[in-house]
Amino acid sequence: DVYISQKKDSSKRSAPQSISPLINSTGNDAPLCLSHDGQKLYLYRNVALGGGDIFVSYLKGTEWSNPEKMKGINSNFWEGSICFSPDEKLVYFSSERPNGLGGRDIWFAQRLPDGSYGSIKNLGATINTSFDEDAPFITADGKTMFFSSTGHNSTGGYAIFRSDLKNGKWSTPY
Repeated sequence: DVYISQKKDSSKRSAPQSISPLINSTGNDAPLCLSHDGQKLYLYRNVALGGGDIFVSYLKGTEWSNPEKMKGINSNFWEGSICFSPDEKLVYFSSERPNGLGGRDIWFAQRLPDGSYGSIKNLGATINTSFDEDAPFITADGKTMFFSSTGHNSTGGYAIFRSDLKNGKWSTPY
């Protein structure tokens, strides 16, 4: 479930409490990211056996809306992490969909005129390996990506890697 804690002062926070009865379901709910303007909360929900999808909830006043499946991203396969370019024209997400390089890969899509995302493409062999890549995070300037991988010479299990955007291409992760 998703919880929230309010900052009381520089050293204290309130006790965590459920963010909203609409956000938390009887299944596995997890926060993924908050939009740059703080008005959209992206969530992971396990909606089927072994599956999972990305949902979005909108802040309306002080209440979060009922989460909706994100249009254009979800497939019949697991999608579990998401982040956006600073202008939100590109979305980066993890998926186990077919035609990747293996396991979980990082994909990207462009925002379409109707606000959904489409033209989904795999980030390719510079970022993805035959192992798992997950949890992309793009910095506020849009020039650096951090992500987790069990490939790229990790020391076992997931390790955190960095790639820099240079001349429109992601650099070799380190």
